[in-house]
Amino acid sequence: MAITMTKDEMKNFLKEPWLTSVATVTPEGFPHVTPIWSYYDGEHFYMTLVDGNPKSRSLALNNHVALAIGNDTLPYKAVIVHGTVELLREDVEPIVRKIVEKYVGSEQAEAIIEYAFGEPQVIAKVAPWRIYTWDQSKVDFPEVLKAEKSGKAFRVPL
Repeated sequence: MAITMTKDEMKNFLKEPWLTSVATVTPEGFPHVTPIWSYYDGEHFYMTLVDGNPKSRSLALNNHVALAIGNDTLPYKAVIVHGTVELLREDVEPIVRKIVEKYVGSEQAEAIIEYAFGEPQVIAKVAPWRIYTWDQSKVDFPEVLKAEKSGKAFRVPL
């Protein structure tokens, strides 16, 4: 029995407002991990950042990124992404709106968007080159341990 999500299961899971842990590398070479909101359009992942904050500065120097998106209750499900980032500074409001509405709904979105644009925003557009998923509702714990030994059991074809 497969532990990984199908592409459709992954897309449905990513529609939910799970926090995304973003891992970048600082200019000094240290990992920097922070939780953030994200949006997935079926091909790319998007995150809104304050232009000039530690994440955007790190990504300007090294565009490699890892994302971890998971729930926090049993059965555990997660999507892990390795990819490269393109920083977008033009016409970012539609993407910011999609991200904010995903997490707070359209009624509360306007106030948050107005607040966010008090600072210059940059969009981190992530092109994944590897995606791992798992859905522990599909298997029991011994099967999870067996699958974890190989790592390949979790890969989702792009």
